[in-house]
Amino acid sequence: VALTATPPYDVDIKEWERYEQLCGQIDEIISIPELVKNGDLCPHQDFIHFSRLRVQETEHVKKIYERMIKFLYTLKDNRTLVEGLANSRYMLYTDDNLEAILSEPEFYVSIASFLKHSGRSIPQEFLKVFEAKENELPEFNTKYGKILLSGLLFKHNEEFSDIKDELEKLKSQAKNAGVIQQKSVYLEDSPKIKKMLANSIGKLDSIVDIVKLESNTLKEKLRMVILADYIKFDVTDCSSLGVIPIWQTLKDTFEDISLGVLTGSIILIPDKIKPDLENILNENGLSNGVSISEFERDTRYLKVIPKESCKSHIVSLITQLFNNGKITVLVGTQALLGEGWDAPVINSLILSSTVSSFMLSNQMRGRAIRIDKNNPDKVANIWHLASIKILNTFELLKSVLASPTVSDNEVEQNELYDFGKLCGRFEGYEAPSLEKPFMIESGIDRILPTSFKSKNGDELTEETFLAVNRFMKTQAINRHNTKALWEICLAEPYNSPSKNLTTGVETSLKIKGFTYNGGYFYMLTFWATIYGSFAYYLTVMTRSIIPLFWLTFVFVLIMFQPTVKFIKCGSVEGIIRQIGICILETLAAQGLIKTSLLNVKIKSEYNKAIQSTYFTVENISPEENNIMIKALREFLDPIENPRYIFVRKNLLFDKFFQTDYHAIPSVIAQNKKYVDIFKELWKKYIGGDCDIAYTRTSEGRKLLLKARKSAFSNLVRPKSKRISKWM
Repeated sequence: VALTATPPYDVDIKEWERYEQLCGQIDEIISIPELVKNGDLCPHQDFIHFSRLRVQETEHVKKIYERMIKFLYTLKDNRTLVEGLANSRYMLYTDDNLEAILSEPEFYVSIASFLKHSGRSIPQEFLKVFEAKENELPEFNTKYGKILLSGLLFKHNEEFSDIKDELEKLKSQAKNAGVIQQKSVYLEDSPKIKKMLANSIGKLDSIVDIVKLESNTLKEKLRMVILADYIKFDVTDCSSLGVIPIWQTLKDTFEDISLGVLTGSIILIPDKIKPDLENILNENGLSNGVSISEFERDTRYLKVIPKESCKSHIVSLITQLFNNGKITVLVGTQALLGEGWDAPVINSLILSSTVSSFMLSNQMRGRAIRIDKNNPDKVANIWHLASIKILNTFELLKSVLASPTVSDNEVEQNELYDFGKLCGRFEGYEAPSLEKPFMIESGIDRILPTSFKSKNGDELTEETFLAVNRFMKTQAINRHNTKALWEICLAEPYNSPSKNLTTGVETSLKIKGFTYNGGYFYMLTFWATIYGSFAYYLTVMTRSIIPLFWLTFVFVLIMFQPTVKFIKCGSVEGIIRQIGICILETLAAQGLIKTSLLNVKIKSEYNKAIQSTYFTVENISPEENNIMIKALREFLDPIENPRYIFVRKNLLFDKFFQTDYHAIPSVIAQNKKYVDIFKELWKKYIGGDCDIAYTRTSEGRKLLLKARKSAFSNLVRPKSKRISKWM
């Protein structure tokens, strides 16, 4: 028997197959909400606390940006570089180098974008390849700057031998500016900045705020654990995030909490509980098992060093002190306490760890949600920390450049990098939403206030994040409300046998062409008009209903199948359902879905409030569902670099024909046979004018360029989400 609370759902198919070979296929899954309902886990809720960078961190980030962006801007004044690129064979002899250009279009478009930025005209022969005008070329921003430099300085440097010496000088300048790190080019996504966000000492302020809130709320009942990635024993000035800096910050801030440290290499307890530790040691026959001495940095704390005979017991001994309330706040590493450690009394957990994987973050979260037999009313709060720069990159660039070189979307991703990692973590957390409509679901949206979700990246200010913190704290102190929300959300599904916890795909994609379903609306209108005209004529001229009967029969015969498809595909949720059926049956033909399709149940529901569609397949195994979800998301999401693309034409009011493109899911695209099966299933269930294009040829790459639209603009197609919810 193989049991695990955290299957590695976020691994790729090959790793999952190895997992299956070891453990066998999953026979049964018991969800966290079911365990809460059954009383095996306690009611709980996740909360986020945002912290801004400290002043010195903000200044450091600003200097990094200024150095990088100044370097990028001065490129246009490098006449040797500009002339070398303008006179390259790719600009002057485009047709002779078409294969190379189409093999990596973004790089060559970045050259054109840079030349335009430098005041040079772009040859019409080059623009013709992309079916574009010069004013349609993208602005030379940090995205295309990164693509250009990566190509010129590394991947394609041999192709520009005429300016080889200049490129070597440029590489040296880029290193000095911090643009090149570990043989890779970074601009707005600098690893230094990302690391600073993840380990910002500003998170110490969040920890203090949370400890204050929970301590005032629970008082002597508080049992808090704070998990960090590193110990940072050598840090004495709280200049980085780790166990010791957290301990030092808290012991200097609070006098009314009993603070302890438990890691593999250092254990600290308040000196006032020394008799309690000695009693526990005596009770366990380990009176000589540890050495206890004053901690040199603060004599109010004792350093506990286990001897060889006690090393295997020391964690459980300190845990007893925590369980008994002698220690109320315990700081430790996720490596020691993040998995396997059992302390059911935990009612507040702060995850200052940067881990974002489904498996590890769920293991850490699992420390807090266990029931406490001595406290049947236990409700646990789990706190997640995220840093925000509140450094307006857009305005910063204006002060450095004549015109800004990053898009709003790039700014938003950069400002919210740390928050973005939390979004991935929350995909595996199922709990009640904090605002109406109340339901159990996964994803970070369930806990965010509407006021935050409705804002664009350029509208996010410091006050926006402070408002989220206030909202979170208001919700966190009301543990009775958390418990009530679980009861409300669990009541309906368990009283309705047809409802259960499902995992599927949520998308806000509006497939415009499908509103009229590939011309069926027009077909129906056309034949209905003809029918009405002939019906009137035959009735008046023959004064008999027999011709009318036969005319009706022919009309129904012609329109029956199109009308059925129109009914099935005439709504957003309807077409998503039909697409799901096409993918599901293709995967079944491949042998990847082994469950009988007769037992499979497909649901597709449109939520008007949030304007999104939720699609799920029931009665298939978890691994089959993972494959299905991945495939559907690939089809719905923005096109990247698929082996095959699906081309469909739709008849619309505003345009006579609109051509839309989707990626054939990679798992299907491995074999042309199954790509053709998908196409035939599409014709069967959806219909309309459609085709398949192979993208690894010259013509195919041209079509892929057209499909992606990424050579000239950011694709606006929204990304889907993997979500679990009761339905």
